[in-house]
Amino acid sequence: MADGVAADGSGMGSEAGNGGYAPSLVRRRRLRRAALATLGVIGVAGGGLWLAREPLADRLIASQLAQTGLPATYEIETIGGRTQVLRNIVIGDPRKPDLTVDRMEVRMAYGLRGARIGGITLIRPRLYGRHHANKLSFGALDKLLFGPSSGEPFRLPDYDLQVVDARGLIDSDYGRLAFKADGAGALRDGFAGTIAALVPEAHIGGCALGRASLYGRVVIEGERPRFSGPLRLAGAQCVEQGAALGAATVQVDARADRDFAGATVQAKLRSGALALPSAQADALTFDAAMAYRNGMLSGRLVGNAGGVHAPGATVALLGLDGLVRTRDGFRTVEFRGNVDGKGLRQGPALDAGLASAEASSTGTLIAPMVAQVRQALRREERGSRIAGQLHYRQEGDRWSFVVPEARLRGGSGASLLELSRFQVTGEPRGLPRIAGNFATGGVGLPRIEGVMERGAAGGALFRLTMAEYHAGGGALAIPQMSLAQVSDGSLGFSGTARLSGAIPGGSARNLELPVQGAFSARGELALYRHCITPRFDGLTLGEMVLDGRAITVCPQSSGAIVRNGAGGLRVALGVPALALTGRLGETPLSIQSGPVGFAWPGTVTARALDVALGPPEEATRFHLADVTARAGKDFAGTFGGVDARLAAVPMDLTNAAGAWRYADGTLTLSGARFDLTDRLRPTRFERMVARDATLTLHDNRIDADAVLREPKSDRTVTRAVIRHDLSDSSGHADLLVDGLRFDKAMQPDALTRMALGVIANVEGTVTGRGRIDWNARGVTSSGRFSSTGLDLAAAFGPARGLAGTVEFTDLLNMVTAPNQTLRVAAINPGIEVNDGVVVFAMEPGQVLKLHSATWPFLGGKLSLEPTVMRVGVAETRRYTLVIEGLDAAKFLERMELGNLAATGTFDGRMPLVFDDNGGRIEAGNLVSRAPGGNVSYVGALTYKDLSAMGNFAFEALKSIDYKTMTIGMRGDLAGEIVTNVRFGGVKQGIGTRQNFLTRQVAGLPIQFNVNIRAPFYRLVTSAKSLYDPNYVQDPRTLGLVDAQGRAVRRLTNNTGTGGAGSSTIGPAVSGTGIQRPESGNLP
Repeated sequence: MADGVAADGSGMGSEAGNGGYAPSLVRRRRLRRAALATLGVIGVAGGGLWLAREPLADRLIASQLAQTGLPATYEIETIGGRTQVLRNIVIGDPRKPDLTVDRMEVRMAYGLRGARIGGITLIRPRLYGRHHANKLSFGALDKLLFGPSSGEPFRLPDYDLQVVDARGLIDSDYGRLAFKADGAGALRDGFAGTIAALVPEAHIGGCALGRASLYGRVVIEGERPRFSGPLRLAGAQCVEQGAALGAATVQVDARADRDFAGATVQAKLRSGALALPSAQADALTFDAAMAYRNGMLSGRLVGNAGGVHAPGATVALLGLDGLVRTRDGFRTVEFRGNVDGKGLRQGPALDAGLASAEASSTGTLIAPMVAQVRQALRREERGSRIAGQLHYRQEGDRWSFVVPEARLRGGSGASLLELSRFQVTGEPRGLPRIAGNFATGGVGLPRIEGVMERGAAGGALFRLTMAEYHAGGGALAIPQMSLAQVSDGSLGFSGTARLSGAIPGGSARNLELPVQGAFSARGELALYRHCITPRFDGLTLGEMVLDGRAITVCPQSSGAIVRNGAGGLRVALGVPALALTGRLGETPLSIQSGPVGFAWPGTVTARALDVALGPPEEATRFHLADVTARAGKDFAGTFGGVDARLAAVPMDLTNAAGAWRYADGTLTLSGARFDLTDRLRPTRFERMVARDATLTLHDNRIDADAVLREPKSDRTVTRAVIRHDLSDSSGHADLLVDGLRFDKAMQPDALTRMALGVIANVEGTVTGRGRIDWNARGVTSSGRFSSTGLDLAAAFGPARGLAGTVEFTDLLNMVTAPNQTLRVAAINPGIEVNDGVVVFAMEPGQVLKLHSATWPFLGGKLSLEPTVMRVGVAETRRYTLVIEGLDAAKFLERMELGNLAATGTFDGRMPLVFDDNGGRIEAGNLVSRAPGGNVSYVGALTYKDLSAMGNFAFEALKSIDYKTMTIGMRGDLAGEIVTNVRFGGVKQGIGTRQNFLTRQVAGLPIQFNVNIRAPFYRLVTSAKSLYDPNYVQDPRTLGLVDAQGRAVRRLTNNTGTGGAGSSTIGPAVSGTGIQRPESGNLP
């Protein structure tokens, strides 16, 4: 100054010229004195201020703290012109301070603009914060850190900062964060330091994070702070979300802008395995170069995932490269990039799903198709690659995912899947909307093409076709399928599927199945709102082959056949009628029905269902009047009005009704009742009934059990146990007859009309077993039935003690083995005979062949000659009784004719004929053996006085010796029998009265002819009735005549007598009598 002032003075003096020097000098002297005085005052004032500097500084700091509202305590160590030192600084509650600083130095810098802070040194500062409810707080410091902004752009302070051993702790809801920092340098350019942070453990969003640490270098260059260093994470587990991450390291290089309004970040992630609920990767590498400015984040992402495993596929290496951009506070997010994957293989879920589909569809056309798809995919795995473009955009709650183009190529180079202009968009409510195109192909894989377009109202249209796909002899095609999605997200579809090949239980040929339905915006499914008509050229189910037909299926009142929504699955359909034809094996088949209805849950009903097997004239027919089912967890219901006519078994099952249930693959019929009738005419057995019968159908086998009863007496006839295998149409029925009792309550004619007119008044029990077997070759049956003793009345007399076993080789047709033998304790055709043996056989056509029947008879033998008859048919039947060696004395003894005595042995034949007019004897005769015998009457014989010859004859009858006797019999068994007795070589026997005449004619040959006319059943007792009225029997008690005296008609099966009323036969006596008969008809 002094120098500057001196220069100025010399200049000014030269300008003044003469006479101006003195005033200038005077002025300069005055100024000098004023300046010295001023400096003196300042010096005195400065000295005073210096002496009072600490109190002033204390008041100034306190004033500033009061203005900011910071509660703080401190100690002033030094206040100097350039350096001020405070120590033991505490901000906040001294008991729980927010910030403490052991020592703070503030260095002042002076310049033309005055004094400013030139540098700050913080020694051992300690910062404490909290993060709760998503809010970060440092206590009393919040007013400074988070207070109102001045509106000026942020800028780092222009001074040096030195931080020595700075530390901090932030306590949060997620865990505790501790950090440490050191550094020194100008904040606007030149600062350098280090920072380290540690989180021992943390819990965020249900995830547990392991130890996390951050360490790096912090530098400031050109007012832009920069951090570089690694962020390390020991691992993370998200149990609820099913996610986990192995150890990971992120190398971070971040630089902030001068005003801290933006930043750039480069990060490199390297991690171990990543596991997500639906995918996992063995390793991750991810590089990002991002910039954030003006509220927008943008940059590039490049990542690779090795060993990616998803349920549907695995990828050896999956890469992603693209650009990301966000704005509007991250409300809008965009990504555009490329994806590239190598080494694709089927995932475990896809492979297991295909394997399961193949296994579950075994026996259908789907199984070989799925197997072919699996093989083709395996073949294409090696060298496979996927590449495409991805666009993702999210605006608030709306999002879209776009694939402009993507292609999956197999190892052969063939394109397996192509996507183009594929887009999926979604909103918070409603289903995602889809648009775009796709196509599949490759050797051994189905060729499917789909086109998705946006509709005029913002919806989407989707058209799909699948070319006919062949595998294992089957074919499947989708000629057309259309899907439409409207703006609210609801989806409708309509199309047709055509298939040929195996289906469950059979096969189909050219089956066309309409596919119609819709998904509502609420996710509810509705199928078939209108009637559909599936068609097929041929349908095979097991052994059943149906001809080509179309079946109309219609929805019921619900408006759709199938519904699935909030109320669960609902199915309701109706078939107006069924009219199906075809074959069952080689047997023609016809199925006709009335309406059929089905509802789930609910009932299934069928009306008037008729099934016919075989040619129309000899078909096996089933009629089901009413079948109902309750559809639920199991199917169960009732059936009624069921009739079955089995062609192989000539019996009909009618009026069947009961309950049925289907569960666990088993159909069970219980409480069944039905009638069993014979279809043949004339019938072999009468109607039988069953109740509480059971039937099960499981694993293609039928098991049934029923007790058959005679309906009037409700007596058990037989128990039938049936087994039938549907796989080969074979089976059998076991019939058990356990003590079938015949008595007044039940007679054989209640079981079979073949017994009517043949046997009656049966008393006794029958036991036995029968079996019926059937298969594809035909039906066989057999049985053995026995009795220990049956009493009965037959056409030729009552029988007792009928016993034995009958073996049937064809039970259904009543055919026995040859030479069946029965023993008869007694039979009484007028004279009781005992201990007989009957040998017979039943032959096809209900033919009874009687081989023999023999009885010991009055010292000789009575037998029945072999004969053949057709049971159950009205025909003339002939029997011939053969008598050999009949002892006359034993005959009279058996007849208890005490007043008669006779000797002699007789042989003879008694032909019996039964026809529509009843039974009769034709030309029966008995002939005595040589040398003849004697017939005598013991007792008084009274007669009216006759002629000489008449008196001679009756006198001779008291005792007659004969050389020959012939007894001839003929006549109606139900009427009058004419008996002609001839005596040859007759002479009076011992004890007769003789006179002149008898002695004269004694040497002459005499022949007696005795003619007797009487009912057959009275003839044998007529002699006794002459002297014992107790032996005169009422013919009504014998069943010979009715209450009015008319002969009882003899009925064969369903056939009455041929004539009106009863007819009697009274044939004339053959031969010419020697003299006229002297006797008359006895009353």
